Amino acid sequence: MFKIKSEAQFDMAHYLSGYKGKCSNIHGHRYRLIVKLKSETLHADGQLRGMVDDFSNFKNSLKEIEEIFDHKLILEDNEEGKALAKKLADLPNDFDIYFVNYRPTAEEMSRDIFNRLKEKGLSVCEVELFETPNNSCIYTED
Repeated sequence: MFKIKSEAQFDMAHYLSGYKGKCSNIHGHRYRLIVKLKSETLHADGQLRGMVDDFSNFKNSLKEIEEIFDHKLILEDNEEGKALAKKLADLPNDFDIYFVNYRPTAEEMSRDIFNRLKEKGLSVCEVELFETPNNSCIYTED
């Protein structure tokens, strides 16, 4: 089994609807994303001969993920998230809000990123998303 990995980082704020505790406020993190691709075999011919995938293509896909989340406020697309976005829209700042159909936890985000990369045709086997330097979630389909 061959595995290659690459990583990206992004800064993102989120709000956890319905959460009570220290992280109940809008807050941000410096996320570190590590993704692994796997293959039983290497490409036999063509441009990708001897490779699992082209690192440039791989890194470009991670860059697209980074651009989705970087410097955005991520809100759950529910009643509470929409109400918060409406309140923020009334302020003079131009908040860059991105809605997701899940509570934006490291667990849900790692699964979302895994699925986005898989839909792009990458042979993704593992996504690890660090919310802090010491805390991460790993998502696989195993």
